[in-house]
Amino acid sequence: MLKFSKLSIQRADTTLINDFNVETEKGGLIILTGANGSGKSTLLKTLVGLLPITKGEIIINKRAVTNYAHEERARTIAYVNAQKIEEAYIRVIDLVRLGRYPYLKVQHEKALEDVNIAGVLKALSLEAIQYNYLNEISDGELQKSTIARALVQDTPILVMDEPTAFLDYPSKKELFKLLRAMALEKNKVIICATHDVELAAIFGTEFWHLENKLISVSDKSIAWN
Repeated sequence: MLKFSKLSIQRADTTLINDFNVETEKGGLIILTGANGSGKSTLLKTLVGLLPITKGEIIINKRAVTNYAHEERARTIAYVNAQKIEEAYIRVIDLVRLGRYPYLKVQHEKALEDVNIAGVLKALSLEAIQYNYLNEISDGELQKSTIARALVQDTPILVMDEPTAFLDYPSKKELFKLLRAMALEKNKVIICATHDVELAAIFGTEFWHLENKLISVSDKSIAWN
C-alpha cells in the first residue's frame, strides 16, 4: 500500500532524512517520533505533496505519489497539520463536510452520503457543537473538528502532525484509541507524528523514530529524550 524507497529529504541546503526505506502493506497506526526540528513535519508534508522529494520515491499502490493528480491524491491521502485554522465564520459541521469535497466531481450528490458524518461527530464528541462557528469553540474542539474533517475524507492513508496538541488527556486517549481501531478495522495506514509518546506507545502498531537523519522502524516504542 505504501512504500518509501531510498527517500532523502532536504530543507534549504540541510539534509533532514537520508535513505529511508520501508514498506507497509497492511493497515496500522504508525507513530512517528523525534526531536523538534528533526524533520517529522517535513516528511509528512513531502508524503502529502506539499514539499518536493529530494531523492528517491514514495509509492502508493505501486504508483509514485508524484504521478497522482491533485484530486486523486486527495481521495488517497488525508492530512491534519499542526497549524490552527484561522477562518472564524464557518460552522463546525461545514468544516467537517469539506472532507467530502474531493469526491464531489465523481460522486456528485452522493458525496455526503457515502460516509457516516454523524458517526464521526459522535466519536469525537462534537455533536453538541456541530452548528457552532469556529470562533465560538475552544482550541481543543477546533482540533477535533479538523480531525473529523480528515476522517470523513475516508482515505486509505491518513497523515497527522501533532493531532493531540490542544487536547486534554482523556481526549488524547480517546483519539489514539479511535485511530487504532480505524486503522485495524478498516485497513487504513495512519501515520501520526506526536510528542505524546507514552499514550502513543499503548495504541501504536508500528513506530518510526527520526534521529540523526535516519528513521528506525520497530514494532515497539523507542525511548528518547
